[in-house]
Amino acid sequence: MADFERLPPDSPERWRALLGRKISIRYALTGDPEHPFSEAIGVVGSVTGEGAATTIGVVDRKGATTEIVAARVLQGKVFPTAS
Repeated sequence: MADFERLPPDSPERWRALLGRKISIRYALTGDPEHPFSEAIGVVGSVTGEGAATTIGVVDRKGATTEIVAARVLQGKVFPTAS
């Protein structure tokens, strides 16, 4: 069984170290009490900002990018790379 790195990391630098890696993350949404969470699965395509303003761009298999504020990431994993 493969070992997965758990998320979220604690700094923008650690998010930047994940550029190009496949991830699955659950993050909090605001403004919709019936749907408080969402999930993004894809490759980390960008990491911008610092501190509480850090934003992660996750590119899905169709090429669409979801921008997620890092502070809203609740949990996730990094898929292992192929050897």
